[in-house]
Amino acid sequence: MPQWEHMNRRRKFLLASVLALQNSSFIYPSCQKCFSRIILVSKRSNCPKCGSTGEAENAIYRYKLSLKVAESNKLFGVTVFGSCLDAFFGLTATGLHRILKTSMEKVQVPVTSQSSAQTARELKHS
Repeated sequence: MPQWEHMNRRRKFLLASVLALQNSSFIYPSCQKCFSRIILVSKRSNCPKCGSTGEAENAIYRYKLSLKVAESNKLFGVTVFGSCLDAFFGLTATGLHRILKTSMEKVQVPVTSQSSAQTARELKHS
């Protein structure tokens, strides 16, 4: 049973079937004061909502899971924010961001025409 908090902080419960993930981007860099999305530029962060600034490397991340759900023959768009999703993912959004960042750094290998030609020759002779 997904749970979410309304903007007025009252808790609501909805028993529904999740049909689709609306957006593949489900974590975002967050302001530590107001939880709005921050802008990361070079090594600095800036919150357009409250004006808070900081070091980009110290940014915290929050979950924002946008779902299409069905309940009693009705379709709804539901967005679930924040730490209530920590248990679902098994770690905080900041922890997940660190893992994803480390994984992407390991995967990205610079490709040059010389290395591509070498790889093609190796594949041809194997």
